[in-house]
Amino acid sequence: MKFPRNELKATIEEALTANPIVVLQGPRQCGKTTLARSLGVSDSHYFDLDDPLDTIRLEENARTTLGNLKGLVIIDEAQQKPDLFSLLRVLADRTPTETRFLLLGSSSLLLLQQISESLAGRAHFIDMGGFSLSEVGYSEWRTLWEKGSFPRAFQLASLQSHKWRLDYVRQFVNRDLRQLAESKMSDSQVRRLIQYIAASNGSAWNSSQAASNIGVNYKTIQRHIEIFRSAFLIRELQVFNNNAHKRLRKSPTIYLRDSGLVHALLQIYDLNQLLANPALGASWEGFALGQVISVLRLEEEQCYTWSLQSGAEIDLVFQSRGFLYGVEFKHSDAPRTTRSFTQACEELNLKSAAIIHTGPKTWELAPNRHAVSIDDLAALGEIMNV
Repeated sequence: MKFPRNELKATIEEALTANPIVVLQGPRQCGKTTLARSLGVSDSHYFDLDDPLDTIRLEENARTTLGNLKGLVIIDEAQQKPDLFSLLRVLADRTPTETRFLLLGSSSLLLLQQISESLAGRAHFIDMGGFSLSEVGYSEWRTLWEKGSFPRAFQLASLQSHKWRLDYVRQFVNRDLRQLAESKMSDSQVRRLIQYIAASNGSAWNSSQAASNIGVNYKTIQRHIEIFRSAFLIRELQVFNNNAHKRLRKSPTIYLRDSGLVHALLQIYDLNQLLANPALGASWEGFALGQVISVLRLEEEQCYTWSLQSGAEIDLVFQSRGFLYGVEFKHSDAPRTTRSFTQACEELNLKSAAIIHTGPKTWELAPNRHAVSIDDLAALGEIMNV
C-alpha cells in the first residue's frame, strides 16, 4: 500500500488477540477491504458478501465451511447476511477457540442491531474512516482537505477526483441507501437532501426547514439523518448542556464527514476555487474537526458543540479524565482570541482550549489557550494536556 495504515492495523491485531470477533466499520470505499487483506489471510478464509460466489459458499453449508477454518477469518459487508450472526456466536463460544473473526461493515445501524441480538459481549467494535493526516503526512493537509479522505479520491488528479466523488454520492443514493433502509423519498429528493446538508455544513441543523425545502415531512428527514449517520456519511454534534444557561441553542451542528464530498456537491473543483468560495470557513471547520477527533482518538459520544443565543460559542467541546476541553477552527494565518471564544472558555470552565488554524506557527494566546497550526496537529494532545 502506498499509505500503509500501520497504527490502525496494529489496533485491529491487538483487538483480535483479546476478542473472538472484531467488527471493523466505516463508510464504503474507505479502505476496509485493502486493510483487511493486508492481514495476510488466504482466499479460503476471506468472504465478500457483495460477491455472489462468496455468498453461495456460505449459503450451502455455512456451519461446516466456517467451522473447519482455523486462524483469522474475514467476512466483508457482514450486514448483508444477518443469519450468520447466530452461527458466529456458536463458533466464538467453542473451547478452546482457534478461530478469530474479523467482520467488515459499512452500516453501523444494521451491524449494531444484528450484533446486539446475537453477539452481545463477544464482539469488539473499531471505527474506521478514510485517510487521516497521520497516515498521509501533515504537510499534505491541503490535498486531503480539497479532495477528501477516501483513498481513491485522494490519489486521483483534481478533476478525476471530483468526478469520482460525485459518482460516490450517486452510488450511495441509487444502491447503498436502498440496502440500508426503505426510503420514502425519491432518488432526486435524497440527492437534494444531501446537497442541502452540504450547503448547511457546520450550521445548526433544522429538520423542519429541511423538510420544507425538500417537500417531505419532518419525520422523514429525521429518519434519513439517522440513516446517513449510521452509514458514516454525516457527523452530528449535539449541544453540550452544562445546566448553566437557559439561553443555550438547542439545535445540533451537522457536517458531511468528508470534505471532498462537500466540495463536489458544491461544484468546487480545486483548492483555488475553494479559497474563493463562501463555504471556505465551514469546509475548514468540518475538515479540521475530523482530524482533531482522529488525532486525539475521541469517541463520537465524547464530542459536542456549544453556543448561546447571545453569540458565545465554541465548535467542539469534549470531556476527558473529568475535565472539559474546547477547540475552535479558523481558516486564518493568525487567529486572534475573540470575545465569543473567551466567554465560552469561561462559561464552560475549560481546562484547556485551542484554535486550529492554517498558519505556519503555534503559540500561546493566554494560559491554557493556544493557537495551533494544522502542521503541528500531531502534538495537539501534548499542547492541550489532554
